[in-house]
Amino acid sequence: MTTIAVTPRGFRQTAGRHQALLAEHGLSPRFPTVDRPLTGDELAELVTGCSAAIVGLDEVGPAALATDTLRAVVRFGSGVDNVDLDAARRHGVLVARTPGANAVSVAELTIALIFAVARRVTSLDRSVRKGLWRRVPGFELTGRRLGIVGLGVVGREVADRAAALGLEVVAFDPVASEARVPLVAFDELLTTSDVISIHCPLTDSTAGLFGEAALRAMRPGSVLVNTARGGIVDEAALAAVLREGHLSGAALDCFAREPLTDSELIGLDNIILTPHCAGTTQEAVERAGVTAVQEVLRALAGEPLHHRVA
Repeated sequence: MTTIAVTPRGFRQTAGRHQALLAEHGLSPRFPTVDRPLTGDELAELVTGCSAAIVGLDEVGPAALATDTLRAVVRFGSGVDNVDLDAARRHGVLVARTPGANAVSVAELTIALIFAVARRVTSLDRSVRKGLWRRVPGFELTGRRLGIVGLGVVGREVADRAAALGLEVVAFDPVASEARVPLVAFDELLTTSDVISIHCPLTDSTAGLFGEAALRAMRPGSVLVNTARGGIVDEAALAAVLREGHLSGAALDCFAREPLTDSELIGLDNIILTPHCAGTTQEAVERAGVTAVQEVLRALAGEPLHHRVA
């Protein structure tokens, strides 16, 4: 049998067609022994002797990519900011991803978080559990403006759902030439949106995009939601504007360092924190898993990859 490394928790823990494909094609998965993203050295050790790897948010650096037997790495998701693409090219390792597989799942959690922040669901739940009965008012979403940063597959799914709920939707995307919603400048989106939802990749140009200046430029009392990538939002600056009440609330599903264990955000009542789980549904895991296995099979057979990035 051919051994491949498989790190994503969802792939491992969710039964479905993706796991059956491994057995059908003689692929023997090698799983990590820790339940978190692997460091570069840990991944290098895991992939030693493997022909391919299906990875999550692990650090895919030169050490892993230099392994003699490794022929392909498939990112279980759409972002490849954790993969050293230059090193992959140097060592002749193919890199692919599974774009769009979790778009519906991410969009649905995004909408859920927007509702939860607007209606203070988590803080109200906590207060009732403490024996309190305080009806803190939230705000209606109908008629409000949602600004979407990044109008890719997920951004479009969010836009469609938000429009159906009665929100006015605008978007900022410097690479989009046309869209189903009005495209506006970043500064305009900041100053006119009641809710801003981030759906862009983490790149050199988006790292720290929502720093102190951008956060303070947002409309007073507005809401920020990030289900894209940690590092796009300056978490210390966000904590400051939330404490001051400049923003009424926020929701983050991703962080600069994960898992989130030591952050001033944890002590704030007006933010919702989730463990980078936006794309973790049974349906999304199976879709991404099947695509990942199929890409591995193509790579091992010397066939062109459908979703190659390097």
